[in-house]
Amino acid sequence: MAVRKLLVIDTSFSYQAILERGLKRSVTCRDLDGFFEHVWSVHPFASIVTTSEWAPKYGSPISYSTSAKHTFIEGKLGRFCFLKRLPTINFLISQIGLIFFLISLIRREDISVIRVGDPLYLGLLGFGLSKLTGIPFVVRVGSNNEKIRLTTGMGIMPRFFKSINQERMVERFVLSRANLVAGANLDNLQFAIENGALQANCTLFRYGNLIDSVHYIDPKVRPVANEIFTDGMFLLCIARLELVKKVDDVVRVLAQVRSAGFDIKALLVGDGRERDKLELLAHDLGVFDHLIFCGNRDQLWLSCTISKASVVVSPHTGRALTEAALGGAPIAAYEIDWQSELIETGLTGEMVPYGDWKALARSTIKLLSDSHYALSMGDNARAKVLEMMNPEKLNQHERNQYTRLLKNFN
Repeated sequence: MAVRKLLVIDTSFSYQAILERGLKRSVTCRDLDGFFEHVWSVHPFASIVTTSEWAPKYGSPISYSTSAKHTFIEGKLGRFCFLKRLPTINFLISQIGLIFFLISLIRREDISVIRVGDPLYLGLLGFGLSKLTGIPFVVRVGSNNEKIRLTTGMGIMPRFFKSINQERMVERFVLSRANLVAGANLDNLQFAIENGALQANCTLFRYGNLIDSVHYIDPKVRPVANEIFTDGMFLLCIARLELVKKVDDVVRVLAQVRSAGFDIKALLVGDGRERDKLELLAHDLGVFDHLIFCGNRDQLWLSCTISKASVVVSPHTGRALTEAALGGAPIAAYEIDWQSELIETGLTGEMVPYGDWKALARSTIKLLSDSHYALSMGDNARAKVLEMMNPEKLNQHERNQYTRLLKNFN
């Protein structure tokens, strides 16, 4: 049997974040239980987000051995420290160096497939490497970029592309040329198809097999293992504190719920550029003392906290919605992205129109007011997500897709 090896180019997490937040499973799952003999995961410019204590901001790519089958490679913000006042030139030099590094790696290790985590910058990088080395490339689409642009009025990667139209041109170029396009969900896959991906080359690679195993533990037997909150009622939102995630609406929901007479707090798990604005909003609404910014947390902490939440409020989340449902939590969510695939009002939670925070507050109050209803919604959501996100089935599906891809490509 031919040896199969995989190169994954993805910017979801730096290796520092993976270690600190217990996200190792999101990397080690990529070998698909031994289907790939070895996997190299690459963050092309990780030093943008890593601390100076972790590694230098400038220099050559650094490789870390994650396990016997996995290597993590971190590219740099720039190649030379003395060029830091010329960031664009320095970045280009660094990326060109990374491209040569990866070409050498692909040829030396006889890598079989390139997979990238978005159809923009990473898509161009993956396409270029594919053409230069003669191996297939896969694009995993983990967001609906068009909906995000409509929500924020901004481009997805304004530092890389001059306009939204330029982003759209790149997406269409990359998606139409990918040998396989894998949506994280039906909404993301539909976005890919509408932007050039050939339906015959499309499939789903859902989140389930990259979720840490602690989230699959029965919520009823999970421990209480956090120092932030141990008793009382609390709302929970797990999301990056970024404009697109609409976390400000969680603060508004908290204010509305407290006005309805509930003595309750809200925990925001995650970090991002909107934190200061969220603090100001909480002050304005008089709920700052009832809002807890937890920052980023590891997977054990999350799994324990989810199972104790009174309601998980999900304005716009991805894998975190999967984790919330696995935790059996009652969920109130906006109808955006893939959330309606999992949450259906009266069956697996409460779903309201996107952006209607008053409706989101009413649904949250409904769940808080009826403990039997809330419990049944949480149980039903867990049962549905266990079927939808079954890791063994998802692994087999991905193995089948890669087998077909390699057979057709050769």
